[in-house]
Amino acid sequence: MDRPKMQSPDLHQVNLEQLREVFPGVVTEVADQATGKIRLGWDSDKARLQFGAEIGNTEVAEGKPEPYGLGWPGRRKAHGSAFAPLRKSLRPVQSESSHFDSTRNLFFEGDNLEVLKLLQDTYQSKVKMIYIDPPYNSGSDLIYRDNFVSDQLTQEFVAGERETDNARLVANPERNGRFHSNWLTMMDSRLRLARNLLTPDGAIFVSCDEMEQPRLRLIMDEIFGGSNLIADIVWETGQKNNSKLVSVSHEYIVCYARNLNFMREKGVKWRQQKKGIQEIYAEYRRLRGEHSDDHVAMAKGLKKWYKSLPVNDPAKSHKHYSHIDERGVYFPGDISAPGGGGPKFEVFHPVSKRPVKKPSNGWRIGDPARMKKLIDDGRIHFGMTEETVPCIKRYLSETEWQVQNSVIYTDARAALQRLRELMGITAFDYPKDEYVIQKLVEIATEGDDIVLDFFAGSGTTAHAVMRQNAVDGGNRRFVMIQLAEAVKQNAPAANAGYRTIAEISRERIKRAGKHVLSGDVHPNWRLDVGFRMFRVDTSNMLDSYYEIDQIDSQHLFDTVDNIRSDRSADDLLFQVIGDSGLDFSLPISRQHIDGKTVFQVGGGGGKS
Repeated sequence: MDRPKMQSPDLHQVNLEQLREVFPGVVTEVADQATGKIRLGWDSDKARLQFGAEIGNTEVAEGKPEPYGLGWPGRRKAHGSAFAPLRKSLRPVQSESSHFDSTRNLFFEGDNLEVLKLLQDTYQSKVKMIYIDPPYNSGSDLIYRDNFVSDQLTQEFVAGERETDNARLVANPERNGRFHSNWLTMMDSRLRLARNLLTPDGAIFVSCDEMEQPRLRLIMDEIFGGSNLIADIVWETGQKNNSKLVSVSHEYIVCYARNLNFMREKGVKWRQQKKGIQEIYAEYRRLRGEHSDDHVAMAKGLKKWYKSLPVNDPAKSHKHYSHIDERGVYFPGDISAPGGGGPKFEVFHPVSKRPVKKPSNGWRIGDPARMKKLIDDGRIHFGMTEETVPCIKRYLSETEWQVQNSVIYTDARAALQRLRELMGITAFDYPKDEYVIQKLVEIATEGDDIVLDFFAGSGTTAHAVMRQNAVDGGNRRFVMIQLAEAVKQNAPAANAGYRTIAEISRERIKRAGKHVLSGDVHPNWRLDVGFRMFRVDTSNMLDSYYEIDQIDSQHLFDTVDNIRSDRSADDLLFQVIGDSGLDFSLPISRQHIDGKTVFQVGGGGGKS
């Protein structure tokens, strides 16, 4: 086994390796100015020749190109921070997990920039969907940790804005001259790392308000490519009366594909089930259990059920689906030719054997042979006698799906009320709606796809994933990342004993899981409502591990055991799992052989 790296990959070098495969002449060996070591580098003159830029072009030669794009103070440092390697570890915390040994869901507590780096080896090109609700940059809510955003180190120490570890964890008030720049710097590095994790047919959804939506679109164009824009979804959240000019009652969900051309070539279609369909199926199953194969009695019962529903019930809009046969629920659709002029050949009633009444516009089905095939297949609905024009059966199961509309109408106050009832307190002022996020999960994922949220907040995305699994029997897995941001003093959550946002998020997931399991769930779902919890910490290894080539004979014995004294076997196991590109959710078994603990990862199947 190779010596473990015990750090996240150097993405600068990874990118250069990939570039060298396509354009070998552009990448060369250079000396690192800081260390003097040889590494891969970029030959700008060869790049100009390779990409068609003439050396004689004064604009290029003088280093003053004017490309279209987005720029801001701190942009270069954001790029550097995204790709630089990181020597930290993800330590398992079983005491704060839920069903640690059996779950395949994950919760990471820590700076999302650091976690995204540490997940690069394991989840590159494996995440089907990313949803994030980042800070909206409305002022004091932009709280984040960053080691590269400011050139004003001295002033920030004086103001008490910077901690001793040079990590920024402060608000971004509008009076700050770098208001938009700070937000863009924070987003840029994280989005670049997140893109690496998406599958070729994966997609990312980013919630934002109108403050940063124009800049978000520009930065997403740069990182994901403007050709990969899927849509701006407008979320109508409800009327507000707190403005003297225009009441802004909507938000945006900006959606980009990892590779839109690949999705098209693969024939990917996003569809969601119409509202009320599941309730109709539930009543159909109940009637079938009560009446067995008596389709007439079942249809009478279904019509009676429709009448009992409130006027605004979503299922009532499908009340025309009130007939039942061996295939399921259907409604008799018009079989006449639209616009007239259809053929008027004879069709015979299956019971009386007499010609049925023809539609005045002629038959929609122009071929008698095709009509006979539909009749033989039981797809034509006949009346009691031949005096009634037949109809074509439109089955609910064949028409239950629709394309997601670019406008969503959902009152944001409903989500707040549901979360308050679930948690027993007002844990968050503006939680996202789990029903809306569930719509996105439904259209963009299936099976055991992975859904990532690296601004987990109140845990809405995890809740949405569990809800959708319960509906369609999928076994999607969620990966949540949340900074251990302190809860505001005297807030309801603080008074209830919660110290951090991450604690509230985990508790919400636990309670949401129990709530989902208390209702009707699909039999194919594995009922996984747990999560393995990990916390970002310093590396499990002492500095001597990374500096082995610099150790002299005097300090050689210091390298005999270079594991930190406070680390456990489980800590080391999961660092090796991450280094090896194995999934953090794989099952783990332990055996004791000759006084040693041996771990088997993956249950004996696949990598272990």
